[in-house]
Amino acid sequence: MKAICGIAALLFCLTTTHAIAEDWGPWESNKTTRKQQSANTSVLQTAVLLFQKYISPVDGQRCAMYPTCSSYSLQVLRKHGPLIGVFLTVDRLYHEGDPIEQQHPINKWGYIRFYDPLENNDFWLKN
Repeated sequence: MKAICGIAALLFCLTTTHAIAEDWGPWESNKTTRKQQSANTSVLQTAVLLFQKYISPVDGQRCAMYPTCSSYSLQVLRKHGPLIGVFLTVDRLYHEGDPIEQQHPINKWGYIRFYDPLENNDFWLKN
């Protein structure tokens, strides 16, 4: 299941890269690219919200992390946009079951979860 999600996210990322490739870098970009980026982000955010509303209640509690993987995805999409957002979401899905990540247990909603906030994973993006 994780592999299918990762492949789907990668394919989506590859198909939308041409629209946001001009926005990469420290220089000023044009306003149309910003509009395209926010449109792509809102589509991805809508997809995550639909997952949270319709699929997650049926599928059950699967993410062992806090914040949950879908909440983490919404945070990263809002903070970093679609390209880096998809990359960090796929990275989170791949390392959620890693024993190294399960070092900070907390009790949330009656479940033992492992604390892994966005700030622990986007440190390499800070100037």
